[in-house]
Amino acid sequence: MQLTLGYVRSGSQILLKDLDWEQNQVSTRLIDATDLPDQGLQGLFISETEHFGQLMNLLEKEKAHAPILEASAWKLGYGDFEALPAFQFRELAEKVVGRWQAAHNFQSVEELCAMNTHLRVLWHKDRLAFFEELWHWLKRNLGAVDLSLVFNDVVQAEAKTEEGAREVRPKLTQSLLTGRRTANFVPGGGREQALMERYLDKWNEGFEVTEWDAQKGRFVATVMLEKSPIIIMGRVLAFNQMQRSLLTGLFKGLQGT
Repeated sequence: MQLTLGYVRSGSQILLKDLDWEQNQVSTRLIDATDLPDQGLQGLFISETEHFGQLMNLLEKEKAHAPILEASAWKLGYGDFEALPAFQFRELAEKVVGRWQAAHNFQSVEELCAMNTHLRVLWHKDRLAFFEELWHWLKRNLGAVDLSLVFNDVVQAEAKTEEGAREVRPKLTQSLLTGRRTANFVPGGGREQALMERYLDKWNEGFEVTEWDAQKGRFVATVMLEKSPIIIMGRVLAFNQMQRSLLTGLFKGLQGT
């Protein structure tokens, strides 16, 4: 798992620090500001107001995916950020992600009924849109560095009839939504089918965390919606009782229980 925080150096440059979570090693790189959307940051610090003005359009888009933080409120100068050793950077990243995730948790508690209603409508009208909305909701509330959803899908595939003729028939397959910053749709293959079979004995109607490795940040959960299994896989820094209750509440609402 890799955590990335940034610090605005100028109106055109951003300093990034990457932490290898398992190796506890940190590296530094300088990027052009226009490359920011490709980085999948967990947070971005800014100290000069003129930089904010220059980057306003870019930062307005970025704040939907990661917190934009006033460096002065964190008492963090550019030089201090650049010189952070791995253990201090890790502590900083945990605080940034933890506050971001907690803020979304509290907001989601207030909006849970409305979100359930919205997702139930999408489930019946636009299945892909349902999974895209669910992906974004889960990523925010888990504070996930990356997140994947594996789910059953139906595609039109060519098949032979008993007479040897070819015709197009619906075929059950698996699909994948995955990404660090935004969700990318990927048609499933053997790996996704194997994952479904691996967790076959884990399926039940309710939301269940089947794997949580705090040291590696590995999170896996399963849930069943109208007999349709879903696997949730991600890299997260922490998983607490509030998050568990929030996710359980969302899926109970979707199941109508």
